[in-house]
Amino acid sequence: MRFEGRVYYDFSPQVWRFYRFLAAAGKKGAVLRLDWRSFLADDGDVQSAAGLALVEAVRRDSPDQHGAFLQALLALRHLEDADLTDPRTAAAAAEAAGLTAAIEPNPGAVMASTGEGRSLDVTGTPTIHRHGPILRVDVNPAAYEGDVLERLSRIDAVLEDDGIWVLEKPG
Repeated sequence: MRFEGRVYYDFSPQVWRFYRFLAAAGKKGAVLRLDWRSFLADDGDVQSAAGLALVEAVRRDSPDQHGAFLQALLALRHLEDADLTDPRTAAAAAEAAGLTAAIEPNPGAVMASTGEGRSLDVTGTPTIHRHGPILRVDVNPAAYEGDVLERLSRIDAVLEDDGIWVLEKPG
């Protein structure tokens, strides 16, 4: 199965769960072609703001390492509760991604990407945009197990069906 689109993300637990779900689907054979775009909510999350600005700097300066850097920073934040405002965290993620140059945060790119998301009606993360209405996705850890490809197929089907606007289960 091929799954593609633009994912608006931040460093929230919901994004981490979705990232882990996608990683599980990738291990089962899904071909993931996703463009990860920063999105800064209005909640003043300093950790997300710092992390997003770092990732945007890597996107600009070292695009081939962008994905590895994002993965490393997400893992540091959620597995080790790392402080994304601490330069040592950026250095650890850079080392994991194979970067050697210093990273100068790029908050302007975060604001531009956030503005682009808002123009599509993105209000939270993770949200996927392909060609029609956006789709906000929130999975729980059970999503990583069982038939992850079937779950991903359902998400894909909803993205393709512009007649479905809201599906929600109580959390």
